[in-house]
Amino acid sequence: MDAPETDTGFLASLFQDPSDDDIRTVIAIIAARFPNDGAVAAELATILAASGECITVDGAVSADVASTGGPASLSTLLTPLYLRAAGAIVPKLGVPGRPAGGIDCLGQIPGYRTELSVREIGQIIDASGYAHFLAKGRMAPLDGRMFKLRQAMNAQTVPSLVAGSLLSKKLAVGVKHAGLDIRVAPHGNFGNDKIIAVANARLFVQAAQTLGIKASPVLTDARHPYQPYLGRRESLLALDDVFRGACSPWLGSHVETCRTLALACLPADLRAKVAEASPIALRRHFDDNLIAQGADPDDFDALVRDTRKAHTGHILAAHDGFCFYHLDLLRDRLVEWQGMFISEQAPFPDPVGLVLLIHPGQWVPGGTPIATVRAPESLMPDVIHRLDEVVGTPSRLPHGPDFEAING
Repeated sequence: MDAPETDTGFLASLFQDPSDDDIRTVIAIIAARFPNDGAVAAELATILAASGECITVDGAVSADVASTGGPASLSTLLTPLYLRAAGAIVPKLGVPGRPAGGIDCLGQIPGYRTELSVREIGQIIDASGYAHFLAKGRMAPLDGRMFKLRQAMNAQTVPSLVAGSLLSKKLAVGVKHAGLDIRVAPHGNFGNDKIIAVANARLFVQAAQTLGIKASPVLTDARHPYQPYLGRRESLLALDDVFRGACSPWLGSHVETCRTLALACLPADLRAKVAEASPIALRRHFDDNLIAQGADPDDFDALVRDTRKAHTGHILAAHDGFCFYHLDLLRDRLVEWQGMFISEQAPFPDPVGLVLLIHPGQWVPGGTPIATVRAPESLMPDVIHRLDEVVGTPSRLPHGPDFEAING
């Protein structure tokens, strides 16, 4: 016997200029009655996308890989380049990360335009095949309003709401092949363990299928840093290492994860081009996008050089032990420092960044350098002191991405 269809009539209040109270009511109903409903997620995505301008991509494979949020990943920066290597069109509607999302990292590069009109998006896609931009009220503006209210109501992790929000952005920009990096960790937004994340992935696929989108979610382990560069400018350092073919094994492993995310997202006949994509090809697609969005590749190179020189602080292991990074606390520290400098003129401040030197779980003697730090001179002593706790204090038992000791 078929299951009864979900009655989504309660969503009607969102159609015409809803008040905050209307939106809160819908959030509360979904959280209480439809927290894991693909039909509700699909209908919500449709309404959120229709609240603003939309673009269409004709005559080509349109693809993008989104993420469910979480620190220390480069997937939203690297996967567009792999998708471009396969010939896909990538209209990427981004949101700022905490502490470093793709769009706010690119926004560190002088001249890079993060706010674009629909006409400008079309011109950039014509020029480079890849446009990366903020919504800023033009696309799915209701999604932005709803997200802020979800935060206030502690409803950021309700699966139907998460899936609806993610898919609304794909609908708004005409993406037909939607990858999703589901970052699984206790602090994850779409599953704090693997069992829940798998169920949420299936919900996402179901909702996407209803909307005519081919969804390809992939679960990744976000309990430990994916790679060693943390910070908006530091993410650009990581890209530079990738482009120069100078990745450490730790960074190189994450690059291959990003390649896999792109492979999973695309039709089978385009995957060989992703598998073959070289660092030189990735840099070419990156430069094409920089130029199309108003930046100069030479300025990227200069920013990278300046950022490397700015790493004058050091964190040392407080005692012998196994390196363990409290990733949720580290994220909170970086976001707090960013908040001290945010303004209308500087929407994506980046006062503090660090480069981890030791892989999680590796044993080190006390006094071993664990990380280098970039921070304003006046802030550096406090930054080092507060990072010692979350970065420089090894654990007594091994705990890493591939193992965890149990103290009996």
